Amino acid sequence: MRIQAAVVVADPSLSGENKEYSNYDNYDNLRISNTSAKEKDPNKDNSRDDNNTKRKFEGKLFVIDDDPDIVYVLKHGLQKNGFLVDAFTNPEEALRSFESNPHDLCLVVSDVRMPGLSGIQLARKVKQIDPDIKVVLMTAFEIKDNEFSKVFPSTQVDGFVQKPISIADLTNKILDLIGE
Repeated sequence: MRIQAAVVVADPSLSGENKEYSNYDNYDNLRISNTSAKEKDPNKDNSRDDNNTKRKFEGKLFVIDDDPDIVYVLKHGLQKNGFLVDAFTNPEEALRSFESNPHDLCLVVSDVRMPGLSGIQLARKVKQIDPDIKVVLMTAFEIKDNEFSKVFPSTQVDGFVQKPISIADLTNKILDLIGE
């Protein structure tokens, strides 16, 4: 399905800071891309009655991407699906937060290409602190697990997702890794 409209709002002054944002109502249909949202039909009931909006997970997720729009969409979309999410646009800040409480976290979703600390470097550091933490890297390029392990044999990553990705697909990937 091709989504036509964008409903993502960013404040460039928030770049590099972990900020709370206001909520949108319909994250399940958002895709991470420059043309990134499905508009609501005002004549339809847009409420959802499935279990995704009712379940809650004890483990916390970290979402890291240098693009505030992507961070916003991922954080609120995953929260709507029952996850506890801390989101960062600054990978160094995310690492400091992880170092202060590594056992409260069950999974990290990080962009591969970020200024300063890349997602690959972040994955290495996080795994050094807690080898059991799950790490999923996001990239705009197609990459396979076996290709990555040949290029970066010292970095263990639990999965990859290719942008654009829907919140539903990302939720399923996370659930595959952490279990329901």
